Amino acid sequence: AGSCVIIVRDVTEKERLAQLEREATAAAVERQKDEEANRFSRHEVKNGVLAALSQLDSISSEMRRKVGLEAGATFHRSLASMRSGLTHTLETVLSQALARDVLHGNYLPRTAPCKIEQALGLAWQINERFPLTTHPSPLPVVDIDQRLLCLVHRNALSNACKYGRHGGVVATEVVLAGDQLTIRVVNEPGEQHESVRGLDPASVFAKGTRLHRVSSDEAIATARVSKGDGGWVMAKCAECMLGECSIAFREAETVFELRCPAPQRLEESFLDEADLSAGVTALAIDDCEFQLVCLEAVFASLGIPEESTTLIGTTDEEVKGAADTIVAAVEALPPDGRLLLIVDENLDLAFPSSETVSGSYAARTALNRMPPSEEARTLVLVRSANDSESDVALYNERTHGFLSKAPSEPDRRTVLRTWVTRFGCEAVTRKGAPARSAADSAQLDDEDEMRAAAAAELRRLVALIGAERASAPWCELWKWLHRLKGALGSSRALGCSGADELIRTIESLRSRGELEETVWSLIERGSLAIAPSLVPGT
Repeated sequence: AGSCVIIVRDVTEKERLAQLEREATAAAVERQKDEEANRFSRHEVKNGVLAALSQLDSISSEMRRKVGLEAGATFHRSLASMRSGLTHTLETVLSQALARDVLHGNYLPRTAPCKIEQALGLAWQINERFPLTTHPSPLPVVDIDQRLLCLVHRNALSNACKYGRHGGVVATEVVLAGDQLTIRVVNEPGEQHESVRGLDPASVFAKGTRLHRVSSDEAIATARVSKGDGGWVMAKCAECMLGECSIAFREAETVFELRCPAPQRLEESFLDEADLSAGVTALAIDDCEFQLVCLEAVFASLGIPEESTTLIGTTDEEVKGAADTIVAAVEALPPDGRLLLIVDENLDLAFPSSETVSGSYAARTALNRMPPSEEARTLVLVRSANDSESDVALYNERTHGFLSKAPSEPDRRTVLRTWVTRFGCEAVTRKGAPARSAADSAQLDDEDEMRAAAAAELRRLVALIGAERASAPWCELWKWLHRLKGALGSSRALGCSGADELIRTIESLRSRGELEETVWSLIERGSLAIAPSLVPGT
């Protein structure tokens, strides 16, 4: 009766967790309030700077009109100096907002065509003290987030001025190799250079890292020493661009380096003027004669000579030996030659075999047998009517790209884009602005032949499937339906409408495993209706 039960629970962890949650909530609320206040302040400062710039332009225009350019030269120089200062202030405000969004994970990169020399020149006053060199020169237009690029470059130059030799040269070197952009900022050693040479360069980009001694004089420390987050911010910006930063403290210099992707921007005019007429061998592998005719036309549109073109795949021996043929084609290339290979994904063996050889697998098998130096000279594209996300992912995993049999743009453009992405702009031949000539007439004749061949192929496949539908096994019927799907895709590329619905209908049969009468009737009528539209006047 006199007993007492005491239960003791350790709630330390629970209390600590609750405390952390309260602190996180308070920090989030405080950050939100700071962001709102800073956003308002930045907005007001930005508007004020823009208004001042507008007033400067008005004053400058009025002075030129009343006084003249020569008489007011000193005044105009003063206005130009004021404009430069205001522009720098505006860039600082915008950069601060950008850096904050990047650090909080609220910024999505916005790539756009960018002329790097112009962008870096506007972001900083390029002159004898701040030289800018590029390789190649001039640089092509690239797709990149210009704001992030300029922010990292501006911070690198600022740090070079702050910690390098006072008044020393700070050089910027820009190198574009393929789709990889490298920017180096090099400065001469500063007063405390020896003290940082033994540090781990990676520590520069950690949050809160200070590499230089803090002065005992508080005023000097505030003016000359940062909070140590500059490198961290630059690394975050580089990460946002899918790149990385590094720094090297060498005996006679400090080198900051930014590396990030910067794919070249291909303008439509460039694609119109470029071809693959020099040093390119073309190989097409497809089990359908009509599709080989289509690929022959693609190679011709790319300017590849007929004697440098090979078309195979219509026999079982050619299909089974596809990997060997690819390897042999690469081995036969001249020292400076390259191979363009377009292979159909579903290479069907002749009846009664139900076997289908994967073109992408055969191509990967061939590539695996080559040394890296040989594969580096090849572009392998898989062509298929199956263009689901998983299918395309498989093609890209095994080879270098994908060509749809129902393309949204001419195959010529797609091939050229992929070719330049892999080998660079210097790997194509620039033929100048296209001009109307006998070659254009020949191209029109080729298109007429393509239309006639497509119409004939549609009629042939419809007749074949109709005759064999009742007796042929499903595996054989599906082969011919898949060919019909590819022919319909090619007809769409030739400008005929009505093929999309038929392509979807055929694709839906993949999981059914049978060809119902009503479904076949729909496919038959639709295909035979498209065939006449391919050849006007029939």
